Amino acid sequence: MFPEDIRLLRWIEEKMHLARYNLSLSGLPEPDFKSMGVDTSLEDMKRDADNPEEYFRNILSDLYGYDPREIFLTTGGSEAIFLISLLAKSMDADVFTGVPEYEPIFNVPANMGVRTRTAPFHRLPGMISAAHERKAVFMSNPNNPLGSLHDRKYLEQIRGSVSTGDFVYVDEAFLEFTLEDRPTSVYDGQQDLMVNGSMTKFYGFSGMRVGWIVTTPERIRILERLRDITGTRNPSYPLWIAGQCLLNRKRFQERARSVVEPNLRALSAVVESSPALSWVPPRHAPFALIRYSGNIDSVGLCTTALERYGLFLDPGDYFGQPNAFRLCFTGAPDEFKKAMEVFSGFVSKTLG
Repeated sequence: MFPEDIRLLRWIEEKMHLARYNLSLSGLPEPDFKSMGVDTSLEDMKRDADNPEEYFRNILSDLYGYDPREIFLTTGGSEAIFLISLLAKSMDADVFTGVPEYEPIFNVPANMGVRTRTAPFHRLPGMISAAHERKAVFMSNPNNPLGSLHDRKYLEQIRGSVSTGDFVYVDEAFLEFTLEDRPTSVYDGQQDLMVNGSMTKFYGFSGMRVGWIVTTPERIRILERLRDITGTRNPSYPLWIAGQCLLNRKRFQERARSVVEPNLRALSAVVESSPALSWVPPRHAPFALIRYSGNIDSVGLCTTALERYGLFLDPGDYFGQPNAFRLCFTGAPDEFKKAMEVFSGFVSKTLG
């Protein structure tokens, strides 16, 4: 079996360079770390941080309230999805996901030969409960592309649909965009639940990959054996920088607010004034899934937006949602305002 393309990633790789207005970037850009209070001196790291892995793990534990023994560090969120997919495969479990959903959540395990089943979110608990195989549920929260958190009652319903020994995996890569005083992870230390997080999206840490999985020590031992296949480990320097970013979190929150809030207002003005568009406004992440009326498929629509207007959007079909597209609002507000003027013209001329 040959792996299938992850269509969203291929779309971004092949088309992004054509964009004048990039509305596909789901994370904030890398900041000037020094202006955020972060010391980037390698010599200072050697002097002040004897064990950068322990340094970062302890800061993360204090912020989220995790037990340090339940934190498994990864080289970004992509490695977390890969390793947890390997875990499901090693258990001979079927993977269940709701849609719309971030494509790697269901495509990575499928490419490993794991039987993967998808359903609209309202049907997902019943589909899981009716299955008799070993089960693993994969989901993002806040949901990518919807941009909002699942409510606790729904998450409990999902957890109640799996059997003893099965697990629910929640990707919390965008959790910091809730902008709470302290991020509220769904992880509660129980055997049936595991989560992951990342420094990439909120902190703009894309150049130095740092992420984590939180699960029981027993599962961490399994993940360690699975990662031995690749031999990857986190370098010390990114962990030291990442720890300082967490310590200066308030500055990063201020930066996020200064970008996300005005951009969301600008986007709302366009969407809510167009009879061809509909959405549930995102509340917890810097992107939205926007549905449209019309007979054109989402890949065709996004291709038109790119080639004729320079707007780079993500087709909803890649998230399991036809007649929709994802639009991210992480750009500088002045540039985003210009993009919305072009976007408004595109919508009125293409969709009416």
